[in-house]
Amino acid sequence: MIYKNLSKYYQDLILDKDYDGWTDYMLSVVKNSLSFGTGYDVGAGTGIFTRKLKKAGYKVVGVDISQEMLSIAKDLSVKENLNINYLKADMRTLKTLEKLDFITLVNDGLNYIPQKDVSKTFSAFSKCLKKGGILLFDVSTEYKLSTVLNGNMYGSDDEELSYVWLSDYDSETKSLNMNLSFFEKIGDFYKRYDEQQVEYAHDIEFLSSALKSNSFEVISITGAFGEELTSTTQRAVFLARKI
Repeated sequence: MIYKNLSKYYQDLILDKDYDGWTDYMLSVVKNSLSFGTGYDVGAGTGIFTRKLKKAGYKVVGVDISQEMLSIAKDLSVKENLNINYLKADMRTLKTLEKLDFITLVNDGLNYIPQKDVSKTFSAFSKCLKKGGILLFDVSTEYKLSTVLNGNMYGSDDEELSYVWLSDYDSETKSLNMNLSFFEKIGDFYKRYDEQQVEYAHDIEFLSSALKSNSFEVISITGAFGEELTSTTQRAVFLARKI
């Protein structure tokens, strides 16, 4: 299961990056498109972006396929005195009783979906949204997966937690296989956890076509902070509207 072991460390590890600044930018995109409304934050993980949406005044439900992640998200929301509902669901079969004003999917959520299931995912999103509702999501680009991450090793050696992350890109399947090992200090010993994840590279043109085929109008496609796309862009941000 995705993030079965990583869930307990995810919050601390991801905040080592400029994740807070980037999610502030993503929130500004939502605000510029929709000043208020009800929506789903899909691939919510530990609820970092979900909580930002809630604090900004949006009525939001955090959605994730990992129960471990959702449990942490719930605890963190309670600690911040935020009343947020969380839902365990697969984005490919996402459903809602009432039509939504927006759906967000941040930090590589769509990269975990194989290419054959992308259109199915967009179809589910389209059915959940009102006409005029917005969809905001990002993907790590093929350049990032195949060139920046491929064959590299990342890690950290801290007193309480150490980890090693190895990645290998398969050009035939356009997939990045990631092997992660964590070493958690417990007393005088370390407990090891191993986890394997796979991310898939999706062409910009393919995603644009799949959106249009599922009743979406593509409003913009930019780099991570709104800049123009280049051949070395590592993260592409899509903003689309249900038509």
